[in-house]
Amino acid sequence: MRKALRGVGDQIKRVDVVIELRDARLPITSQNPDLQNLLINKPSLILFNKSGLADLNQIKKWESKLKNESTKPFLFVDVKRRKGLSQIIPSSRKLMQSRWENLRQRGIRPPVLRLMVIGIPNVGKSSLINALARRGATQTGPKPGVTRHQEWIVLGQNAELLDTPGILWPKIQNTIDGLNLTLVGGIRDEIVGVESLANYLIQLGKKRFPQRLLERYTIEGCKLQSSQEILHQIAIKRGFFRTGGNVDIQRVSEMLLHDFREGLFGPINLDLL
Repeated sequence: MRKALRGVGDQIKRVDVVIELRDARLPITSQNPDLQNLLINKPSLILFNKSGLADLNQIKKWESKLKNESTKPFLFVDVKRRKGLSQIIPSSRKLMQSRWENLRQRGIRPPVLRLMVIGIPNVGKSSLINALARRGATQTGPKPGVTRHQEWIVLGQNAELLDTPGILWPKIQNTIDGLNLTLVGGIRDEIVGVESLANYLIQLGKKRFPQRLLERYTIEGCKLQSSQEILHQIAIKRGFFRTGGNVDIQRVSEMLLHDFREGLFGPINLDLL
């Protein structure tokens, strides 16, 4: 991990602007703490992706907080829905205005804008590159770390984009952060365990969105039951059984995680203000 971080530091020196991609549902937790040290003196733009899956009221609160506290420009975008993408290149060029104006005053034509996308796994880096390039430029997938190479991608706006592997710090500071990152796909499910993760999701749902759980799975006595009891109830209602008639907890757990990640519980934030 440290070797990868050093490699990214070397690549940062080759670009004009760094596009840091985070998850709009985890505006703080989905950043890489080590990465911030590499960006101190580098123009950078923060994109909070998957905003369509985030709670609108929470987005407004985060926008207000960041406007008051952040020294970096930011945008809430949704690559899958192509929301906010048209602002990315102009916002990146704006960061270079002063430097480029100095070059023009010296009679030097500004070079091609060079950009770099970085972020933790599964925040949508490859999907963003595909969208900006308007073609299937890189491999994408739901598993963390699917992008494993670095290459320049020529954009049609006098700009070039360098794709880099997703980076996640080697040590999660607390259990909740780790669980939330796994829920949004930033950590592999196998590390936490699908059943444990589904249990955490139900516990979260009982506190934060019990009505949505009730409506989607027609759960009886949601608040009075344990998360394991609710898993069993959903499995029975959906007919998820193993050979021999035992409830298939693995299958129902995978279904819950899929439903959450597809936004079927509605817009939900995990970092709250």
